[in-house]
Amino acid sequence: MADKASFVADDFAHALFPRSDVIFNDRMRSNAQQYLRSVVDQIEKRICTIATQDMGVHQEVLLDIAQGGKGQSFAMLEPSGLLKTPEIVRHLFVKTQQSELSARLLQKISQEDLESTLTRHLDHEDPAVAEAAMGLLVAQSKTTGAPGEIAASPGDLPPEILYSLAWPITAALARRSGFAGPQLQQATERLLAAHDESAGVARKAERLAQLLDQSDEDQHSVPHPMRDGLTLFVARLARRSGLTSDQIVAFTAEPDMVRLVVVMRAADFPAQEALSIFAALDGGDHILTAATYGETDRDRCLVQVSHWASPEAYQKAERLLSGDFPGSPDR
Repeated sequence: MADKASFVADDFAHALFPRSDVIFNDRMRSNAQQYLRSVVDQIEKRICTIATQDMGVHQEVLLDIAQGGKGQSFAMLEPSGLLKTPEIVRHLFVKTQQSELSARLLQKISQEDLESTLTRHLDHEDPAVAEAAMGLLVAQSKTTGAPGEIAASPGDLPPEILYSLAWPITAALARRSGFAGPQLQQATERLLAAHDESAGVARKAERLAQLLDQSDEDQHSVPHPMRDGLTLFVARLARRSGLTSDQIVAFTAEPDMVRLVVVMRAADFPAQEALSIFAALDGGDHILTAATYGETDRDRCLVQVSHWASPEAYQKAERLLSGDFPGSPDR
């Protein structure tokens, strides 16, 4: 208790003095915790299954987890700080914001109509588009939870996130079970080697977005979440802007979705389309007017988006070297 109490001031400081303008509601916190626990439990079970079934390990704790018993790793990892790395937390934030956007869309369009945004591509004149749409549908079906919730699927994790989670889980399993053999580490290596990033939702959406942009029928259409569905809309906008899908999702969490508006203006979306997209994704009573959108200088937007498309390490270095940044050499 005393050890944990030593972090109270840090926790309170983060709550009192946030460094961003993004608001995290209780549902987002709950979804993030639920998602993280679920994905840790699933990775843990897979490691134990490989170790016990494929590698012949007979250890009581590992066998129990492999057979569907209660997970052991999360309770050990949660207070350790090993799940709080910037990479993991950024991934959690994006997944949580995606869930928020999905919930907002379902307030404006039915689940049936939302599902039809992809199924309509199954009859596309280009067989490659139809095949890609089916692939995205299958991938999404594995990561679709109840409205407002996130369904976790380790197969949909970026490789770097799977790596960041798998090894701490392996260490927690070794400590919890007392098993000192090399098979646990070997099982984790097999898990990582078998991971196929191309089978995940993000890559499937990118593939379909690419094919639609090359299609005579669809290349000039403006992406819209109520016509494309959220995942494909994000992938199409990311492709047209040169940004990543994670960046697009993160922009929607910022006040008034200002950077999303900048991206749409840079992509030269017609005003009515931009206003409709804004209304579909907004979670409050914010309004984007045609006048505000039209008066936003497109050339400046193009420069900004080009800057945001730069490597993250470059942008971070540029901020730290900027004369306007506190603590820089010129301040």
